[in-house]
This record gives sequence, structure tokens and C-alpha cells, in this order.
Amino acid sequence: MVTITELARLCGVSRSTVSAVLNGKPGVREKTRQKVLECIREHNYERGLVAKSLVSELSRMIGVFVPDVGRRFYKEIIYGINAVLESHDYHMLYHGAGHHSGTYQEQLSAIKTYRPAGSIIVKGTHARSVEDIQDILETGAPVVTVERIEGVETHAVCYDNRRAARLAPDYVFDMGHRRVTYLAGSAPWGASKERKLGFMESLVEHELDFGGAMTVETPGTAEGGYEAALSILSDPETRPTALVCFNDLTAMGVYRAAYELGLRIPDDVSVIGFDGIDFCEMLGPPLTTVSIFPEKLGRAAAELLLEVIQRDNRGGVLTREIEAKLIERQSVTKV
Repeated sequence: MVTITELARLCGVSRSTVSAVLNGKPGVREKTRQKVLECIREHNYERGLVAKSLVSELSRMIGVFVPDVGRRFYKEIIYGINAVLESHDYHMLYHGAGHHSGTYQEQLSAIKTYRPAGSIIVKGTHARSVEDIQDILETGAPVVTVERIEGVETHAVCYDNRRAARLAPDYVFDMGHRRVTYLAGSAPWGASKERKLGFMESLVEHELDFGGAMTVETPGTAEGGYEAALSILSDPETRPTALVCFNDLTAMGVYRAAYELGLRIPDDVSVIGFDGIDFCEMLGPPLTTVSIFPEKLGRAAAELLLEVIQRDNRGGVLTREIEAKLIERQSVTKV
């Protein structure tokens, strides 16, 4: 059997360079990487699952790219993807990019190095998304995105952000609230614009005065929700009766602020979230939210990708849509 040392000699590179290629590490020139991969295929070098995927014409690996693994929402998507892939004897090659465009580009390049059977890319906030995804599509391997990404044509699993976002304010207004503040997501998030429009449409539909509603931009984090809620809820004269939150993490921050201010949820202020992450039902009181079922999104994305792989990426672009649902719990009361 050819060893890694012999491969290095045959390729005319160092042993560490061959190791970097095998492990998908950045820092290797593309020309050198291709030379090493060709040598690996030529000499049928196999060292575990990663090396086998390099020499196989049809890999059993699926590249999975998520913008921020620190958020529970994305973790639940990963759980759903992995459950489906494992049941079909595929393996998840996971990369989390954080918030830096350089890391994003490097890790997308690493996914391509392994020549996966396909990739699942969860929509994020990175400016280079379209260019990099197009680069992956040019390899011929199918790509499924979770949410559509403007400017690139891929298979997609999605939900209607605008329509889903209306469910929360509709419910709050139907419960009699008229002094309502919307804690919106930050401007760079594509979803934040659609959800804000959904909130405004709900106001119009209920024939409510815009003067009774306020929108405050937050970063979509628990810390951001906490800081915004501390300011908004501190004055009893201007305090809204309900806060509609961009996501469940923002709502969690509101819970902490309400506790520190000595306010009871929902008696003093009602709170409603968005996303449907699993542990929100464990809050006190359990959080009313609009669920887009993140684990179900992940499962649907994996199932769609495997369907495309099985039909050899033929038959046009496919889309699956997940319907959002209001999950009524105990964090909103009637006025």
C-alpha cells in the first residue's frame, strides 16, 4: 500500500503538503492541490473515509455550510440534515464560517477539495455568497440552499418570510394589543426586511395607527434583545403592552430584561418570538412563537439533495416549501 511519505515523493512535495490536502486545510496553492489529488487517484491511495472520498467517482460525503454554528437555530438545522444523511449512509462534511468573509471563502474552497456528492448551504449574511456558490455549482455537483439566495439558481428549501412574519403581529393585535414594539433584525439580514414588511402589513390589515407601533433594530441576538428591552420597558408611561421579536433569541433577551425590571410576562408585557427553537418551551412562561421548524428545514434540505443526486442532477431546479405555524403558549395575554 502506498504511504503518505511515498505520495509526497511521487508528487515532489513535502509530507505536510500531502497531509494538508488530505485534511482539506487552506494554504495550499490550487495547482499543487490538484497535482496531489491526481497523484492520489493515480496510485489509489486510501487512508480512511476522507481519502476514499478523494479517489471515488461518487463520494458519500455531503458538504454542509452554515454561517453561525453558535446559534441554536442553525444547530437544529444541522441535526435535521445529519439525521437524514446517516439514515442513507452518507456522511456530513460540516463547515461553520463565523462572520468573516475570508473564512467563508476558505471553507467553501475546502468543501470543493473533497469533491462531495453535493452541498447544502444555509443562507447567511455574507456578501460573497452568490459568487462562491456559483463557483461550487460549476463543479457539477448539486447544491441545495436553505432559503433562496438572490442571484444564483439552486435547488432550495424555503419558507415565506413575509407571510410567516405576519402571524406574530396578527396574533398580538387579535389579542387586543395596540401599543406594540417590533424588535427587528439588523439591516444586513435579508430576512429582516421581509419580516419588517410583514409587521407593517399586519398593522395596515388591522387598520391600526402607526403612531401606536414602534420598530427598534437589534442584532438578532439575546444580548441585543436584552439591551433594547431594558430601554423600551423602563418607563411605565411609554411602555408597550407587547413586544414582537425578530427571533427567539431576541425574545430570550427580553425575558432577562423584564426579570431585572421586575416585570411579569405576560401580565405586565407580552412577548412573542420567531423561529421555533426547541428550548423556548422551557422558558418561564413558555414562549409563544412562530415556528419555521429548523430541524424540519434541515431534513427537507437533505432529502431534496439526495433526490437530486439519485436522478443525476437532471430535471430542472426543485423547491420545497415549509409552512410556518404559530405555536401558542403562555407569553401573550389578552388586553
